[in-house]
Amino acid sequence: MSTSLIIRKMVKEKISKLFRLLNTFHAKLPYQRTFSTSCVLHNKILSTGADKKSSSPRVLITGSLGQLGTGLAKKLRARYGAENIIMSDIIRAPKEILETGPYIYADILDFKNLQEIIVNYRIDWLIHFSALLSAIGESNVPLAMRVNIEGLHNVMELAKQYRLKIFVPSTIGAFGPDSPRNPTPDLCVQRPRTIYGVSKVHAELLGEVWCLSLLLG
Repeated sequence: MSTSLIIRKMVKEKISKLFRLLNTFHAKLPYQRTFSTSCVLHNKILSTGADKKSSSPRVLITGSLGQLGTGLAKKLRARYGAENIIMSDIIRAPKEILETGPYIYADILDFKNLQEIIVNYRIDWLIHFSALLSAIGESNVPLAMRVNIEGLHNVMELAKQYRLKIFVPSTIGAFGPDSPRNPTPDLCVQRPRTIYGVSKVHAELLGEVWCLSLLLG
């Protein structure tokens, strides 16, 4: 099997796992860290009208033009309706994306614009993919810190302000060479070696503290 086919297979499997995980958003479960450090999940406290089985959630996907965002949007649109899944990014979308459902410009560093999007599109869920990955991030660390960390703070504040359900995936890059392997436990030494990895560890820990503080009032 060629390298490109292997990569496509891995991406497809990852999208399927994300889709199955997001389906739990319709269940009213207490906050629990059962999905490992690969996500920031705030389920019960930030519940919305989307919990009603009779209605479909309105979903905003940031950074949606990456491989995961595009594939996940396709699955979510098939389940909840194309008009309910709002794809967004800061680059021009190809024609095939524009033909499948709503696509808008959204800069995660522009908090006011994000507020307008949440209100105008009546968003219930926020799936946050926007980030500068390792290669680009290492070449421009200040920008990576703004996009990956300040951008995260923006979407988390929006989720709190508008009572949204929020999903922020992590990455294998959140682990480092000192992390145990085969299998890697949920809680272990991480110490990543890239700004991207560091920002994802920040997201994991901030998400846990944030959810716990809301649960405790």
